[in-house]
Amino acid sequence: MNIVPWNVVSGCERITPGCDNCPTYWEYKKKDWDYHPKSHAEVLSQPSEIQEPSAFIVAAGSDLFHESVRLEFIEQVFQVMREHPHHYFEVGTKRIERMAVLSGRHLEWPDNAFAITAVEEAKYKWRIDILREIEARRMVSFGPMTGRVGKVNLSGIEIAAVVVEHWGPYPRAVKQKWVEEIYMQCKKQNVKISQMEWVCKESA
Repeated sequence: MNIVPWNVVSGCERITPGCDNCPTYWEYKKKDWDYHPKSHAEVLSQPSEIQEPSAFIVAAGSDLFHESVRLEFIEQVFQVMREHPHHYFEVGTKRIERMAVLSGRHLEWPDNAFAITAVEEAKYKWRIDILREIEARRMVSFGPMTGRVGKVNLSGIEIAAVVVEHWGPYPRAVKQKWVEEIYMQCKKQNVKISQMEWVCKESA
């Protein structure tokens, strides 16, 4: 399936160490562009312009649920997703609390969209508990991994992905056993693996 970045929002801001090597941030910094979050209504029509069924990465390198993005604009994005059932949409956020609150009060998730949160290491596993509260198809992105995740409850999660950092001048190393531990738990809990990188440079 064709993968399309749908940049309805650009820019972001750091909230965890997992953000430190964000390729979008470093690209903006290199080009001296403004990295403050901005909504882009002019690209809302993009899914209509592509007839071939495609996977749209919503606000790639940014966050649709950043606090500065207005609810009215988020609702417009969701309306576009509903109007294009032949496409598939991945909506990822580290601001899972706002995603959950707005989903409970204002947003109806279509079947062709996944609600996704990132878990970079064990101390962010609480995001999965909040993700489970959202009435949507759910996915967890483990990464970019900055530490061991450990035992994790994946009930209610349809898909999981492991992201090993391979970008930037100094990609952070990941222990193979961290990745294998997640894989084995996904297998045991019947969670589909979307992406798995088995060749990891061992960290110290």
